[in-house]
Amino acid sequence: MFDLGTASAESIPLAVADARQWTFCPRVLWHRRMMPHRVRETAKMALGRDAEAALERLERRRGARRYGLEVASRRFNVRLQSERLGVCGVCDLVLDVAPGAATPGQAHPVEVKRTEGGASGHHTIQLAGYAMLLEEHEARPQGSVDTGFLLLLPEERLVPVKLGTDLRSAFERALQDIRAMLVHERFPPPTKHRAFCAQCEYVRFCGDVL
Repeated sequence: MFDLGTASAESIPLAVADARQWTFCPRVLWHRRMMPHRVRETAKMALGRDAEAALERLERRRGARRYGLEVASRRFNVRLQSERLGVCGVCDLVLDVAPGAATPGQAHPVEVKRTEGGASGHHTIQLAGYAMLLEEHEARPQGSVDTGFLLLLPEERLVPVKLGTDLRSAFERALQDIRAMLVHERFPPPTKHRAFCAQCEYVRFCGDVL
């Protein structure tokens, strides 16, 4: 159960993944942060946990050209933090392109997702969050991490994502909305994606979705 104490909204620590979850279904964060529920692991949760191992296995036999890059080094499970946003996170993979004679070094966040519905807005918002954290945490120019990738399993489909101002603004708005929910203890509306409710570990606590 989340305990605000005397903390202000701006000081409430969040994770990048919280913004993704809020965009998909805000009630999951309510149940995780505000309620002392005990839940069992679902099949979907187990698949998500195994995705990280799948990423490392796939990357060992994949070259940078698949990402449209000539050469790139790889960093797995990159821990990032933003003091300005009060957010931390672990990015599945960061591709680093060394600076050239006339070009600066580049970084590209990669997130692996096990999903049946393809790339969605909540995935891209999470990727934008990692871009912003990479820039701040590693003292990169703002806006310089401009492209990321979603690796969709099980089909191993790679989706490039432009990490522009709209996605970045959506990420920051999600953080604001989450903190407002926690401070004011407002029970949020259910997800618009009702077809996924039956797979949720909190479905028995949401009597109005099925």
